[in-house]
Amino acid sequence: MQIAIKSSLVETICKILNPITKIIFPQIKEGSKIHKEISMNIIANMLGLGNAATPLGLKAMKSMQEENINKDKLSNEMAMFIIINTASIQIIPTTVLAIRNSLNSTDSTQIILPVWIVTICAAISAIVAGKVILKINQ
Repeated sequence: MQIAIKSSLVETICKILNPITKIIFPQIKEGSKIHKEISMNIIANMLGLGNAATPLGLKAMKSMQEENINKDKLSNEMAMFIIINTASIQIIPTTVLAIRNSLNSTDSTQIILPVWIVTICAAISAIVAGKVILKINQ
């Protein structure tokens, strides 16, 4: 992740994610520290870097909790962040590829397209369901 940050890859992907994160997290200001932390967590998850995504996610949740008015209750942004992390889109499913390679798969990468389809569908479904539930609970 540090290489991606230093090479400005994170900044580029954050700009690409901005229209989506504006819809998912409307209360978080674009370009804020929290927005960047959320984007970095999403990027790490998309790249299959679970070990890097976890501390980034915890950092983002801590920052959101600092901004949270009601400290005893999750904010809508915090709830959506949990939803996004649970149903994260995987561009490079590194763990599955590594397992398939270790088991001498003849074509470890044949699962990539199905993984993209399934994780995109899961993420969209989770976001829509989360938005509906959070709107009902307001």
